Amino acid sequence: MRPNAVPPAPFAFTPWRTLRFAAIVGAGFTVLTFALSAGHPSWHTLDGWARAIGTCLAFSALISFTIDLLFAAGARLMGPRYATLTTWQRGLFHWGTPLVGLAISVPIGSLMIETDPATPSGPQLRTTPFGAIAFMLLVTAIFYGYFAIRARQLRAERQAAEAQLRLLQAQMEPHFLFNTLANVVSLMDADTPRAKAMLESFTDYLRASLGSLRQPEHTLGEELDLIDAYLRVVKTRMDDRLSYRIDVAPALRASRLPALSVQPLVENAIVHGLEPSVAGGSVTIAAQLDEGRLVVRVTDDGLGLDATRRSGGTGTALNNLRERLQRAHGVSAVLSIEPVAPHGVRATLSLPHGAL
Repeated sequence: MRPNAVPPAPFAFTPWRTLRFAAIVGAGFTVLTFALSAGHPSWHTLDGWARAIGTCLAFSALISFTIDLLFAAGARLMGPRYATLTTWQRGLFHWGTPLVGLAISVPIGSLMIETDPATPSGPQLRTTPFGAIAFMLLVTAIFYGYFAIRARQLRAERQAAEAQLRLLQAQMEPHFLFNTLANVVSLMDADTPRAKAMLESFTDYLRASLGSLRQPEHTLGEELDLIDAYLRVVKTRMDDRLSYRIDVAPALRASRLPALSVQPLVENAIVHGLEPSVAGGSVTIAAQLDEGRLVVRVTDDGLGLDATRRSGGTGTALNNLRERLQRAHGVSAVLSIEPVAPHGVRATLSLPHGAL
């Protein structure tokens, strides 16, 4: 995805947010109704106010949930195709969805709720064509503005996440680049085939890395290709001191996740756990589905967490990763780091499967 490209449709059904928005809209409709029919006798009693407020809230909740569900369903059906829509097509989606939602919810609400003249659904407004059209346009404009603002906010958050991803990439590559090139130079005369293998693996790594840089999310398979190329380079350098295994079922390789979600975990295992160890060790990358969640584990048998702290590890990479995961999934994304007996570290990443 290009930095200025329109991101995938940023609409997901969130009941509590919808309920909060419905309460605000319902309060606004109550005030509007009072302004349009302040002389009606029902406004002179607490029971009349309670009836008007209750009806407005019920109608706004029904309308809000219907429109929000339609937005979420439409975005899910379009998926990545939302990014390819033209300006007028996105405008049609943003304006048309509230109109369809109104066409569905208003008749249902009229049947379910006993109306009163002092409420927006009372006979005074229902029997006036101009009033009905004005009401529909008002509601449509409110929802269009709400979802358009929400889309802009999420687009800004995605752009911030992309900038952070580029910063992470810029921090990762120089150290790895210079070390690899230095190793290739040192091997050119002593072991030419090994130098060639390292250079080929490094080329694969750069190709996969550049692909990750161009998009804020990709598939688990693409991430594993990047990790495999990275580990092949490191293994050429560490030789028999490093062994690794990628244990992921082919069906899971199509799972989507934020770019560079697993690679920093593998790099941490190498840099802090295995490279400093005289004996080296092994690292395993495994993934599975667990109750609708994608769980990825990176396990090493290196020096462990205490050695990482003693070596001056700041945890910056993990903190950056947690921030990017929170932007993408909120509290639904979980990253945990735990020691492994007798020594080593296990990093576990848990994400909603198929949420991106």
